[in-house]
Amino acid sequence: MTGRWALAPAEDGGAEVVALGDGGLPSGPVRREPDLVEAVRSRPEATRWVWRSTADMAPRLLAAGVRVERCYDIEAAETLLLGHEGRLGEPRSAAAALARLRGGPVPPDPPQRAAVPGSQSSLFEPRPVHLPVDDLIEVYADQQRRHDATAHPDRMRLLTATESAGMLVAAEMNAAGLPWRADVHRDLLNELLGERYAGGGEPRRLAELTDEVSAAFGRRVRPDLPTDVVKAFAQAGIKVRSTRRWEIESVDHPAVKPLLEYKKLYRIWVAHGWSWLQDWVRDGRFRPEYLPGGTVTGRWVTNGAARCRSPRSSGAPWSPTRAGGWSWPTPTRWSPACWPRSPGTPA
Repeated sequence: MTGRWALAPAEDGGAEVVALGDGGLPSGPVRREPDLVEAVRSRPEATRWVWRSTADMAPRLLAAGVRVERCYDIEAAETLLLGHEGRLGEPRSAAAALARLRGGPVPPDPPQRAAVPGSQSSLFEPRPVHLPVDDLIEVYADQQRRHDATAHPDRMRLLTATESAGMLVAAEMNAAGLPWRADVHRDLLNELLGERYAGGGEPRRLAELTDEVSAAFGRRVRPDLPTDVVKAFAQAGIKVRSTRRWEIESVDHPAVKPLLEYKKLYRIWVAHGWSWLQDWVRDGRFRPEYLPGGTVTGRWVTNGAARCRSPRSSGAPWSPTRAGGWSWPTPTRWSPACWPRSPGTPA
């Protein structure tokens, strides 16, 4: 016995579980449990759970107050192994891995679910192919052989264990959210952007900057429309190809300063304004959907909530003291990848 158990959910809410031995093969009979959560809760001796996808399994467990310390995420492992084998981009689902193993047609991965604030699972949402535990174990055992075939099996196993640990951390972050002071957020928006007008139009400071830009050009210009700005510069005898900061900041024209200020504040309004706050912050928590390994380089991303970072600069005195002990998130790129727990024993 290795302390590892394979777990496959059943369509009726139950689960199939089986203890695993060396090489990822069963060391006992498959057991049919009527409740998936109780199947995990009743086996505290399990040191690592082997399942298809943490993103699908962990939310059910966390909602019932059950935390898993270690897991082996088969689909996360498949992504790493495909990349190591020079096949990145091939379908990564457990069903696809099983089809490749058996020489059958490989199904495409289901499209990623769109993150909508407060949304529930849709009846027509694509769902992963259900795999019985025997098929899951077949994929897992093959992945163990593929780990062994690498130049440095121990390193590859540690990488897989770390990725699986990251999946657990992401699931817990999705469930718990991050602390977020909505009142401080609103104060900062009011300070930077001014009060909002009825009807959802631009806030006061953006409207003022629009007037300044228009006055500088001598006609009405919409700074949120790049084509309108480029045309206005052309009418002033200045040729620019775009309204990107690096191109227009050296232009000698009175519209440049308010235009750059407008662009900076407009980005804050659109990406982190009042609508964003209403959509993604609930009960004092920021709740995007974290996706470990969401890029080719393995960086974390979020599904929804715009992005993981705040603007680099704002001109506002955003300090922990002013925010009553809280500060705006780090104004540079940050990655929760530095937060996962120790992966413990190799995968």
